[in-house]
Amino acid sequence: MPYASNGGVDIWYEKHGEGPAIVFLHGRAGNGASWWRQVAAFSQTHTVITFDQRGFGRSPCDREAFTAGTLASDVAAVLDATDTPRAALVSQSMGGISAMRFARDYPERISGLLVSSSMAGVVPMDIRRRLAELERANTISLPDRAFAPGYSGREPALYELYKQILSFNTVFDPAWRARIAGPEQSFGPNDFDNYTVPTVFIVGAHDQFFPPVFVHEVAAWVPGAKVVDIPDVGHSPYWENPEGFDRVVTDWLDRNAIW
Repeated sequence: MPYASNGGVDIWYEKHGEGPAIVFLHGRAGNGASWWRQVAAFSQTHTVITFDQRGFGRSPCDREAFTAGTLASDVAAVLDATDTPRAALVSQSMGGISAMRFARDYPERISGLLVSSSMAGVVPMDIRRRLAELERANTISLPDRAFAPGYSGREPALYELYKQILSFNTVFDPAWRARIAGPEQSFGPNDFDNYTVPTVFIVGAHDQFFPPVFVHEVAAWVPGAKVVDIPDVGHSPYWENPEGFDRVVTDWLDRNAIW
């Protein structure tokens, strides 16, 4: 299996297809396998790169090696290993933090940024407090919280597949999230001075982690960013409505990507 190395951690990746490159970045409940339908769809017209972020799936690491500072450089390491000078990034949930850090640190290597179901590390204190209130009131855990209400009954086989992919993450500890998403890692308005990367936020109407109202608020901090709302889905539009999600990605890239 192919690996890219960064800071002593081996990052597993896959590359499919030919054409303009797209890198897909998974969330906390997933790994590179989460994008199976996007790989099949986009590899017909694009080079598609997926990888298990450090600490997930086939890219194990120690707690001390899981830091915000490595997220962007891991993406760069995978691009280097695949001889990819430039790519669009499509991210989901935690992957949005990695993608935004890469967009800020390597703007010359990114064709466009799509952030789904995430605030991409842009979490001002007032929103952080409101999210904490939602968290305290929450009684739903993964994997149910990853979907719109009732998804497990509507799609039992796909729900089970999601659970199986989640089970591959045998090393990652959810408590590690604080190492990349705490207040000290949050981006502020000054972090986007001279920011010119074409950016869109995608959010499901029933997202139980980051409701649309929060995503719209933080998107306003990112120069030129737009928001696309997808109805009838929750935190995982790429999984719940892959055709609709892929259509948003394709249309946006066709209009905005700088290949």
